[in-house]
Amino acid sequence: MGICLKTEPIIPQHRSMHATRILVDLAEKRGIAVNEILEEAGLDYADLDNPDKWISFDQELGIYLRIAELISDPGFGLLLGQNYHLGQLGKWVMAVNCCTTAMEAFKTAFTLIDLAPVYFQYILETKGGTAFFRFREIFDPGKYRRFIHEAHTVGFYYICRDIMKEPLPLTEVRFAYPRPEYADEYKKIFNCPVIFNAKETQALFAGRYLEKALPCANVLTKNLYEKECRHLLQDLDRFSTTTGRVKQALFSYDNGFPGMAEMARRFNMSPQTLGRRLAAEGTDYKTVSRQVREKRACNLLQTSDLPIEEIAARLGYSDTANFYRAFKSWTGKTPLGFRRKET
Repeated sequence: MGICLKTEPIIPQHRSMHATRILVDLAEKRGIAVNEILEEAGLDYADLDNPDKWISFDQELGIYLRIAELISDPGFGLLLGQNYHLGQLGKWVMAVNCCTTAMEAFKTAFTLIDLAPVYFQYILETKGGTAFFRFREIFDPGKYRRFIHEAHTVGFYYICRDIMKEPLPLTEVRFAYPRPEYADEYKKIFNCPVIFNAKETQALFAGRYLEKALPCANVLTKNLYEKECRHLLQDLDRFSTTTGRVKQALFSYDNGFPGMAEMARRFNMSPQTLGRRLAAEGTDYKTVSRQVREKRACNLLQTSDLPIEEIAARLGYSDTANFYRAFKSWTGKTPLGFRRKET
């Protein structure tokens, strides 16, 4: 194993409007009326152009999935990714653009990742002469997996192309879902072999490109943008809550839920400190865990075809009957009734 860089496996609670603006613009070009969708998310159209407005991950994801549901084109994720460019994603990508080498650019991007439209844990590693850029899922996107993976892998590729002023010569791209009927479109975009049904979505390229000099390298400009980004991160940190951070962390666990002591270690604090901070926000760890269980259960029932027994196991229930009872107490419906949208 050579170089290995990782972002934290946690989705930031909030992000800028840049990615949402790109999606909404594209949806409008497809004839989608977005005002009602934004209203359902608790936003006004004017919020899209407000540089001081933050959008929560839940709001953004809700808009993503609603638009994906309304767009009839099965390859819409590929098209969305092709609309990601420099100048459209905020100051963090401008800092990346001014780095000296591709390796420095990746390090800077990972440092400022909380300002990016994050949907994955990102991992860059090298083995032999090959670099692997990995998209590791932090939450289960269900039936929208392909759409979200397409948008973010193609977006990554296009941003790299803009920064390098030429296409990044990929040697292979792997996707963690079955081959779609329009798979030839992938080859046209990436210009390399494309593998489906992989264990994890990855983009592979020659490791030597990490030392490639970037055409817009400018240390002063890079430092200026990075300084401004750190101020934005401070604002974002003040805007976030302990409750929100715990909820986002809980969403990243695939099977079962951690206890309070394990969660406290994840945040480098004692269980007592975590408990005090949650109490100051009017809640406790048990309540937050229940809220996340309910939300994850509803999401999995709505966006996946997973058997209810598997959903129960993912939420930490060894006995499916206990899951049924809990879900009925949360929603007044059985899991099957909720999935069938029974009244």
